[in-house]
Amino acid sequence: MFTQIVVNTCLVLVGVLTVLYLYIRRQFTYWERLGVPYVKPDSFLGNFGDSFTKKRPMSEILIEVYDKSSGKGFTGVWNFFSPTLFLANPEVLRDIMIKNFDAWTDRGLPSNPESDPLSQHVAALDGKMWKDVRTKLTPTFTSAKLKHMHYLLLECGKDLEKYLESLVSKNEAIEAREVSAKFTTDVIGSCAFGIQMNSLSDEDAAFRNMGKKMLNVTIGQRFAILVLLSSPWLFKKLKLSLTPRDVEEFFLRITREAFEYREKNNVQRHDFIDLLRNLKNVDQSLGEGETVFDDKLLTAQAFVFFGAGFETSSTTIGYALHELAVNQDMQDRLRKELHEMKAANKGEITWDGLQGMKYLDMIFQETLRKYPVVPQISRVSVKPYQLPGTNVVLPSGSRCIIPIYAFHHDPQFFPNPEIFDPKRFTDEAKAQRRPFTFIPFGGGPRNCIGSRFAEQQTKIGIVSAIDKFKLSLCEKSQNPIQYKKGAHFLHADIGVWIKVSRIGADNK
Repeated sequence: MFTQIVVNTCLVLVGVLTVLYLYIRRQFTYWERLGVPYVKPDSFLGNFGDSFTKKRPMSEILIEVYDKSSGKGFTGVWNFFSPTLFLANPEVLRDIMIKNFDAWTDRGLPSNPESDPLSQHVAALDGKMWKDVRTKLTPTFTSAKLKHMHYLLLECGKDLEKYLESLVSKNEAIEAREVSAKFTTDVIGSCAFGIQMNSLSDEDAAFRNMGKKMLNVTIGQRFAILVLLSSPWLFKKLKLSLTPRDVEEFFLRITREAFEYREKNNVQRHDFIDLLRNLKNVDQSLGEGETVFDDKLLTAQAFVFFGAGFETSSTTIGYALHELAVNQDMQDRLRKELHEMKAANKGEITWDGLQGMKYLDMIFQETLRKYPVVPQISRVSVKPYQLPGTNVVLPSGSRCIIPIYAFHHDPQFFPNPEIFDPKRFTDEAKAQRRPFTFIPFGGGPRNCIGSRFAEQQTKIGIVSAIDKFKLSLCEKSQNPIQYKKGAHFLHADIGVWIKVSRIGADNK
């Protein structure tokens, strides 16, 4: 009897392994069967396995695959054993992002509202629900609304100056990205939640700790990511989550409390929470299929605004400060532009004055070019799509990768791409640039909804750091910067270390 059980168990196991082997084998012959050129994967983990196993940074892998693909315009690759189209031509990119956007509306990001309510945010939503939420949120990021919030960002900028002043007296090197993360956490807290975060003055600030937890990938989350990339349907079936439970509970509570406080005290600040409150309170005549803006859906939007806003902007500020420390002439020129603008505006950094700082904008754009914080994005097709110039039709549900980092470092579009050169973003240079080669915020209808806010807080962070302080490299500095292996974002391996010193009154 026992022997029979063992035999039956072995037969079942062999059967399961055989089916799995045949499935994986079929996946890895997908592009060959379609007649699409492909880049042979390194292992069963696909073309990007070295990032998952932390052997190489994603930026290096993207460049390698891009170089093998650029002559063809696109190639087939594998994200684990999931066949994925890799785009390596701006025209194909334009076709997917603009011309045939209706075939590629989805991003393929995880959204399991039942098990992970904060995953139902505008960046991850698909279909009609994405359109409804995006339409409702868009008014937050108009120039008029951002101008209303300008004073809130300036207050955080002044706090950053005070914090840097306290560090100067200690004569210690600073990790620019961490300092910037504290600044952007305070900005998002003020503009989104109406709360003074005190991340710069309090080393144990709650929001800063939550931000760190959001980026700290656990073993369980790595498993969930593996399932998501290899079998998205299984990710949903198993009701997996990428949001730590304590982070979820924190944001649900803090958003609910913000709603209740403002309702009770009739407080209005013209910020993100006010917009969400209006969506919650408006008397909607809901028809079939209309989106219901309940507390969890609204909190998800505040959550992604915080997560995406503090992380991407703080990393960009850190890299910008690094390049200004490397290039003293650029730092001096930018500081001169800032002081001239302030002199023309009674010593203040006004909204209009900030918009008029052309050299600051060139520094900002070149930082995004050289250091795109999100090195790649993805799209998922919702209908069959014919590959340009071929008879190959990809089925609905196909995935594609848009390698932002590789486009930004293609010498065909940006000569000597490893050189930091703000002149790439003069008006004349931008007019001559080939479209869809500079895409730090994506492109088309699914571009980053908060890009203008990100630009505003990043620029204020940069000018607040150089107004009264000189930035320079130190013993801890790494130049050129090496990237962290296995990171989803373009993070520096050992951080961005610089020295900050006070500028004498005679130098101002």
